[in-house]
Amino acid sequence: MLDPAPAPVSLDRPAGPGGVVVCRLAGEIDIDDRPAVISAFARAVDRATSAVVVDCERLAFCDSTLLNALIGLRRDTAASGLSLVLAAPSPQLLRLLELTGAASLLPAHPTLGRALDRLRADRTP
Repeated sequence: MLDPAPAPVSLDRPAGPGGVVVCRLAGEIDIDDRPAVISAFARAVDRATSAVVVDCERLAFCDSTLLNALIGLRRDTAASGLSLVLAAPSPQLLRLLELTGAASLLPAHPTLGRALDRLRADRTP
């Protein structure tokens, strides 16, 4: 683990090569968590060399704070030439993304493992 950061966000790198940084979200994310989320996302972009994965498996609730942070993360990863994917988003988060049109910007996979597999497959010639 790279960061001992407290919830709601922690960063780590999965085993093996690839330059992927995983942002693990946990608990409830709302306006009070904005600074921590924005900071963690910025660190992820700085540390990644190929992709950032946002793991939502332990996310219990989010509001537009996370939506705005994800859109900012999308902008920053694109500017840095990185891929961005979501892993294990809840039905509530998927609905929020669909209602706002952000789903087309943020590809989602049902599990972290599947998201990492997809990234590996995309890099394989």
